[in-house]
Amino acid sequence: MKPTFFDSVQDRLHQLLTASEDAVLLEQQDPVVAELRHIFLSLAAMLSLTALVFVFQVPNPNMILISGLTVLTSLFGYGSGIASGVVMLVYSLYFFSTDHCFVAFTAINVQKMTTIFLGVVLNIVFIGHLKQVNRSIQRQLLEMNRSLRSDNRNLSEASLHDALTQVRNRSALTRDYDGYCGLRLHVMMLDLDDFKQVNDTHGHAVGDYVLQQTGHALVSCFGSHACYRYGGDEFLVVCADQNLSQFERNVDQLLDAVRGIALDGQPLRPHISAGSVSGRSELPCDLRLMLHQADQNLYESKRMGKDCHFHTDYDRVLAESLGEGVHQDTSRSSTLH
Repeated sequence: MKPTFFDSVQDRLHQLLTASEDAVLLEQQDPVVAELRHIFLSLAAMLSLTALVFVFQVPNPNMILISGLTVLTSLFGYGSGIASGVVMLVYSLYFFSTDHCFVAFTAINVQKMTTIFLGVVLNIVFIGHLKQVNRSIQRQLLEMNRSLRSDNRNLSEASLHDALTQVRNRSALTRDYDGYCGLRLHVMMLDLDDFKQVNDTHGHAVGDYVLQQTGHALVSCFGSHACYRYGGDEFLVVCADQNLSQFERNVDQLLDAVRGIALDGQPLRPHISAGSVSGRSELPCDLRLMLHQADQNLYESKRMGKDCHFHTDYDRVLAESLGEGVHQDTSRSSTLH
């Protein structure tokens, strides 16, 4: 997708902000080195400016030199202002002294030197103070930007995880969908058997606890990157580039872990049914079709008596014929293209 004008502007602003933050960070990390570098740069710039007004015999050099002093002080602060001011005062002593002797002055030139001296001091004090205020504001903005970025990362991460079980949600699946194309996948759909009875017998708080523990078991067996809460008591696992024997061992560990869920030492004895398929996701539609076939295999495991796992190889033709199956609904369609 071709970036728009606003995208380009946003990228440029981000680059400028990053450059500004880098400069502030450098000053914070080693302020003495940064200050010395600024002073040397200011001396070089001011000496070059002084050389220009000397070579071209500018009749009123103070207008040019005071401009240089103002710019350098506003850029780098007190230290650079003082260094630049010294250069300007030395050249003014040379320029306005009798026969350029630095020590003898006419009465009118004494007045000029007094005015120049006061102008330099006021310039350094006033503009240097403004620079200090600017640096303080930059540091505050940097801290605010860091805090905002951290909050945005946390919010973004939270929006991709289910609040109850802390596994990834369907928004995360939508985000991750394209990344699975071209990989060999094991796709498993599972749900808690007779979960309504858990809620009816023990209450919804215990039901939530069982869901949480199931989420923890999933992450323990397959990793947080592979697990999604699909809705209600349904979960999805998408494992990429893992051999089948290892995947099946992980499934067995998951079944055992869920059977062992207990509360306050009392076994709750929940169990799950799972259906899975294995194959390569070669087309953008393959993951969606794998979900259809895994969903069908889940219900095959229900027919086999529940508390078990039913697995087949991925068959694109078969999966296309299954359509959305018994779980067809608009929300699933919107999530998976």
